[in-house]
Amino acid sequence: MGSWQVVSLNCPRAAYEAEGDDARLFAGLRALMDVCVEVFKIKRRWLDIIRAHGRMPFAMQRPKDPKTGERGAIAVDLDGLVYTIGVVGVNEMVQHHTGSQLHESREAFVLAVRAMTEMEIYARELSKRHHMTIALARTPAETTGQRFSVADLLNKKYRDSARKVIKGDLERGLANLGTTRDLPIYYTNGTHVAPGAKIPLSKRMEIEHVFFPIVDGGNIFHIWLGESRPDPRGLMDMAMKLCRTTQIGYFAFTRDLTVSLHQFHEKRGDRKVVGWVESDARPGAKA
Repeated sequence: MGSWQVVSLNCPRAAYEAEGDDARLFAGLRALMDVCVEVFKIKRRWLDIIRAHGRMPFAMQRPKDPKTGERGAIAVDLDGLVYTIGVVGVNEMVQHHTGSQLHESREAFVLAVRAMTEMEIYARELSKRHHMTIALARTPAETTGQRFSVADLLNKKYRDSARKVIKGDLERGLANLGTTRDLPIYYTNGTHVAPGAKIPLSKRMEIEHVFFPIVDGGNIFHIWLGESRPDPRGLMDMAMKLCRTTQIGYFAFTRDLTVSLHQFHEKRGDRKVVGWVESDARPGAKA
């Protein structure tokens, strides 16, 4: 319970509206942050009523000391919670604005840093103006990244711009447009480099670690291992080097897992298969 509320910004859409003008882009991002504050105010009024009427029993409980029987502090420090503004699709935002993705040009990278810095400064200003602590964060956007990209593809005003930067299976997404909103497309999470970028891990670290001091509400660096099983000692060495030589404060080693829903166990990655067909009970069949 770190935040009262998280509201995410569709950063690519701000770029579509800016039409290549830096000042308009930053103004558009600030305007979106103003909308976030209005949402925060509504949430705060609503929760103040709930709290006043004792309708948050779990958060408001005061556990007893097992020795003295006296009640301690309230379980959740409600007044210490923050309001979080999350960012989604910074990579696609700079791609539309400059013509290059984060990893493709210095211009794109510098614009992303500048935009995030402008938002961080404005978040502090909003915090003072509205007497609330506002944090800037990378949204856990596993679904939001898809939702925003689908929304922009559905909108005729943004469709042409969105289709040039959207990640995933755009062809299939366009073929199914209007039949479902569960399309295989997305905007890149937070300030991350596009997952499909063909650059070494060291280059990914070099780009993404710069954003950690700016994004004060939470960020993560993903280290994708595929289906390999590296030596744990090697991973430990990498982790220590990452902690000592970069500004990355939170990271995850993530393996791809191929799981048989028929046999209920993980398929090892040492076989050259891309998937598993379970319906005909033929384990190991290529999908």
